[in-house]
Amino acid sequence: MIERNPLPFAIGEYEERLNKVRRRMTAAGVEAMLTTVPENIVYLTGYHTLGYFTYQILIVSLDHAPILLTRAMNTEKGQADSCLQNIEGYKDTESPDDATYRVLESYGLLNKRLGNQDDAWFFSVARYKKLIGRLGIDDLIDCSGLVEEVRKIKSPKEIEYIREAGRYCAASLDSAIAATGPGVLECVVNAAAHDGMHRAGSEYLGHSAQFVSSPQSGLGFECAERRPILRDGAVYMEAGGTHNRYNCMLSRTVLVGNPDPKFEDMAMASRDGLNAAMAATKAGVTSHEVDKAARDVIAKAGFADAFAHRTGYSIGIGFPPDWGEGRIMSINENDPLVLEPNMCFHYIPDLKYGGFGGAVFSESLVVTETGYEPLSKYSQEIFRK
Repeated sequence: MIERNPLPFAIGEYEERLNKVRRRMTAAGVEAMLTTVPENIVYLTGYHTLGYFTYQILIVSLDHAPILLTRAMNTEKGQADSCLQNIEGYKDTESPDDATYRVLESYGLLNKRLGNQDDAWFFSVARYKKLIGRLGIDDLIDCSGLVEEVRKIKSPKEIEYIREAGRYCAASLDSAIAATGPGVLECVVNAAAHDGMHRAGSEYLGHSAQFVSSPQSGLGFECAERRPILRDGAVYMEAGGTHNRYNCMLSRTVLVGNPDPKFEDMAMASRDGLNAAMAATKAGVTSHEVDKAARDVIAKAGFADAFAHRTGYSIGIGFPPDWGEGRIMSINENDPLVLEPNMCFHYIPDLKYGGFGGAVFSESLVVTETGYEPLSKYSQEIFRK
């Protein structure tokens, strides 16, 4: 017998989430929804596995408790680490499409109005075509966003977990900054950052952290390699932490030796833009208004051309390749989203120039009725080594 491990949330919280999703399904005319999104599966059931890149699907119906279909090797993990009552496995020699048909038939769901989360990253077009072919239908109702809409507002327990992840971020930055110096390889700084993060208690991240020195730090999504930090350069640091699959991020800039004064100007502009965005944050304002607060400050400092992206994105559950929930909500230009209490975001108005380098300050926060609360604590000084 497999003993169940303690769940990160009370059963009542999982039931409340499920009921909200079912209400949205009913409104969309869906009687049974299929989702392969690992974030949604863990949100509704507690179940997660590193094997999410293989075929696994959660079936949420109006009449049955959720049903998980996964590889046979994962069924015991599902029994140990979820609130699931119905777990079905398929062998590696069985077609996943046949297995899905088999499970839907056994639970009396084949003739229901079926929906699928079409925007799932791990459910290819080829896989979709094979599935609907096996089901003998032309299409499935698109359920994209049904679960994500429920995930927008975080519960007190979810916020607690993001705060804990924020503590891991701070430990990661402490270790990275301590390891930084002229001639030190980026990968060594990265190793120190991960050592500090994991020693503090973090799980694996949903996205690679970034500890990159100039001039490579001027490139988008560049990660640590075997490059030595310049004697007079800057290091762009974006740290992360993960607790029960909830993620938090925190970024700072470190100046090494006597770099070009432009790096300090960029760092101050990023920090000032960040603080302007946070000052504009409260329930009832729009995403656009928050983004504009940051963008105006950065433009006034003369770095509008270095700020070519959104100001922030929603955070919460994350699996690789993404630690954020930016597909759900962003802080962006012309975005009409109205902020609500207990939405959580990572604001990161970083500045980058290809061939020169980048500078960054970022914070993670939760929206309140009258403002915001930080989800991590860290000095806003520009660090020097």
